Amino acid sequence: MIPFNHPPYTGAEDQYVLDAMRSAKQSGDGPYGLKCQKWFEQRLGCAKTLLTPSCTHALEMAAILIDVQPGDEVIMPSYTFVSSANPFVLRGAKIVFVDVRPDTMNIDETLIEAAITNKTKAIVPVHYAGVSCDMDAIMAIATRHNLYVVEDAAQAFDAFYKGQPVGIKGHLSA
Repeated sequence: MIPFNHPPYTGAEDQYVLDAMRSAKQSGDGPYGLKCQKWFEQRLGCAKTLLTPSCTHALEMAAILIDVQPGDEVIMPSYTFVSSANPFVLRGAKIVFVDVRPDTMNIDETLIEAAITNKTKAIVPVHYAGVSCDMDAIMAIATRHNLYVVEDAAQAFDAFYKGQPVGIKGHLSA
């Protein structure tokens, strides 16, 4: 019998929790958070990572960093969780949904260009169920139209696209 949701316990966790609680930095830039960020950077081969409480928070930060304003349009797949859209809607953007491919359930890259207008600010590909979107095609479209690409890779950690970790092709990634 395999127990449901039974976390592994190695024995060192108690001391780590106490160390973190006694640290001068209990949240943000503490020793364990910095170790995690460094591990992500090494694992993913990216220049910088920042820990956030959730992918939603990371997408909110991305929306701020690319300066999404009221009236901007953001393209994303029609099949996604509401948390992919909310960070952009909260900044006043209009979400433009593009249909998904039936073979991957990811955004259909062949339909993105038709959805672009002069108000489009970004494309948000969502890598569904560990399957990468066609990032080469999406990045080429973004380059042609001078758009940001913000990857939602919440469901694709440790998945790969053409030998590279999913989530490192776009301008920003959550």
